[in-house]
Amino acid sequence: MKRVLLFMAIIPILMLLSGCWDRYELEERAMILAISIDVTDDREEVEKYEVTHSKGDFPVREDQKYYKLTAQLAVPGKIMLGPGGGEMNSEDTDWLLVTYGYTMKDALSNLQQELAAKIYLGHIQIIVVSEEIAKNGISEIMDFLRRDYEVRRSAWLMITDGGEAQDILNATPPIQTVPSLYLSNTLKDAVRFGKLPKEFLGKIWIDFSDIGVDAMIPLVKSMGDHILVHGLAYFKGDKMVGKLTPTDTGAILAMQGMNPAGYSNVVETEDQSGVYLIKPQRRKSKISVKLVDGEPKVTINVKIEGFVEEQNHVNDLSKDRLEELEKTLSNYGEKALSKLMKRLQQDESDILGIGARVRAKYPKYWHEKVKDDKGWYEVYKDLDIQIHLDYKIRRVGMEWK
Repeated sequence: MKRVLLFMAIIPILMLLSGCWDRYELEERAMILAISIDVTDDREEVEKYEVTHSKGDFPVREDQKYYKLTAQLAVPGKIMLGPGGGEMNSEDTDWLLVTYGYTMKDALSNLQQELAAKIYLGHIQIIVVSEEIAKNGISEIMDFLRRDYEVRRSAWLMITDGGEAQDILNATPPIQTVPSLYLSNTLKDAVRFGKLPKEFLGKIWIDFSDIGVDAMIPLVKSMGDHILVHGLAYFKGDKMVGKLTPTDTGAILAMQGMNPAGYSNVVETEDQSGVYLIKPQRRKSKISVKLVDGEPKVTINVKIEGFVEEQNHVNDLSKDRLEELEKTLSNYGEKALSKLMKRLQQDESDILGIGARVRAKYPKYWHEKVKDDKGWYEVYKDLDIQIHLDYKIRRVGMEWK
């Protein structure tokens, strides 16, 4: 009996001591901060590696992708977080390596062959995917990222607006020492200033999994030594089907009722003599779904409060002029939002998640008439969506008389 009790006491202790069986020292890890994913036609380059398979043994399909993966690795001991970091440039702090593969794991396995340290994805900040891949579907890439337990949900996913994804990793302003931190901070600040929704990797995974919701992913363009946040790429399923400009992005954020607002509105006077710049300050939105005669009807009510940022070639902030501006903004806004909504319906991309609302509120209708994403797209493209916008100007700023 004593032996049994002793054995039962030792087992929990042994379980507690097994926590570090797979540890690696920091110096033994190859920290990948960012990766870009392109496709290549150079099959010979892909086949020069024989890591996950022997040459010619990989079952190549007719629509096989050949991935070109560029990894940005941190150089140990070179990334300075204090003031001294400004004395270095990006070539001192990071290392770009290019590899190829039939799949994401195949490419990373090939990359591992070129590195002494073990690849570690736990510190990855940015994943850039080329527009060409996004248009053909990113399900394979998302599958790999979701399966790898090291990849953080807070990493950013970007789609390139033309060009190669690798060009984005080469963008480093002179004032920045770590390109991946520059890229991630650019998107974080865009969210903070109301120019992008908070669409990080974990949120995109949820949108891909949820029935009745489509994903939108930040769209970026290489400008040489820096990047341009160029709006959003919107998806139908796993395929990119269109782009939203920065002003379109502001419209989507308005329909979602997201604050703060990052984009101003330009309004011309009726006699075209002057221009006002009005900045939204607070936004509210309510998306209502009803079944009318067995068919869903959607109403989107948007309320915006703004202030006058600037008046150009005109000096009139009277009550009548402000009411005229409010009316113009409300009418123009309704038309712009309705036009954008029609485009999303034609492209069958439900980035506002209207399908999920219908599914939640009317489950019987969904299970009998819609059933799945394919059925919802058939309903969604002809859905009656009414949009109402009420714009109020609350402040006009200080004036010298």
